[in-house]
Amino acid sequence: MDSHFSQSSQNPIFVSLGMVILDEIRFTDGKVLHDVAGGSGLYSTLGARMTDTAAAHPKKVGCCVLAGADFPDSMEQAIKSWGIALTVIRDPSRLSTRGLLTYSGDSFKERTFEYTTTPLQPTPADLSGSPLLRSQAFHFLAPPELMATFAADLAALQVSAGVAAQPLMVWEPAPASCHPAKRDAHLETAKCVDIYSPNHIELLATFGSGVGPPAEEFHRKTIEEQALRILDSGVGRDGDGAVVIRCGEHGCVVVSRSYPARWFPAYHRGSESSRVVDATGAGNAFLGAFAVTFAIASDLTEAAIAGSVAASFAIEQVGLPDRSSRHGKEMWNGEEFSARVDRFRTMLETTVNGWSAGEE
Repeated sequence: MDSHFSQSSQNPIFVSLGMVILDEIRFTDGKVLHDVAGGSGLYSTLGARMTDTAAAHPKKVGCCVLAGADFPDSMEQAIKSWGIALTVIRDPSRLSTRGLLTYSGDSFKERTFEYTTTPLQPTPADLSGSPLLRSQAFHFLAPPELMATFAADLAALQVSAGVAAQPLMVWEPAPASCHPAKRDAHLETAKCVDIYSPNHIELLATFGSGVGPPAEEFHRKTIEEQALRILDSGVGRDGDGAVVIRCGEHGCVVVSRSYPARWFPAYHRGSESSRVVDATGAGNAFLGAFAVTFAIASDLTEAAIAGSVAASFAIEQVGLPDRSSRHGKEMWNGEEFSARVDRFRTMLETTVNGWSAGEE
């Protein structure tokens, strides 16, 4: 798949127009955490920021936050500490986007989420007059009708700003829009973006049989077949887009018309799976790192590797991973991003299409 843009040293690499959410988290033991940083905008920005390219040039990663009167200064400062190009638009007449995340059962897999305030969704118009409008890649989480509007609005704003090259557009469909009634809308909107990326539950909820909830048992053949059907319908403005299905502990599958379907394992598997604490934000972090890497390298394999590694850092704790420095090297949870990339490459050498012998 060809790159749609030039690598101008003056332009941002990545901007997310997902939301930054203040979460209240309720655990099964009665423990409650307040004002935990969350949301697709924050976690995709985290994933983008972790990559080696962004570590060397953090200002090339951008994030637009719509904040209410209650948005904590401490959270703004925490995000700024990453060194990114951060735009915070405050509306003192409103409350920030807040959510309630409730865990049940014995694992972090069983959870529910609901908004407790009216969501504040950034739009391309919020970037008008900002250098972020010139980004090489954009990430969105939106229902199909809104995503189509965002794509058209972004194109018009860029033309008005004299941006000649088309950016990479990565679409993560809003979970609530993933049901059979929206199937045709998803297929039509996928033609407006370059990367269409639901998770496997969202994929089956939209494109499955429509009879009851998606089956709990995982079948990668079914996932792959649905991804190929979407690709056949058309993804990308010139039909050269890609479908990326994020499948949690099962890894991910990536396919385009010029890239046969390939599975990549999750970084944490086997003995390493004990390091998994909370999967919240992992898929968003995956897409941020994926977008940055593909924007630079135009290589789906490299993008999937970077995304898988970014997700691995996101799931090792509740909330954001720890960022530190050691001997001039940036660390996340005490490890270099590039070191995990190298280990993941080694892991791929022992798998066939992302799966170890006997694992299918």
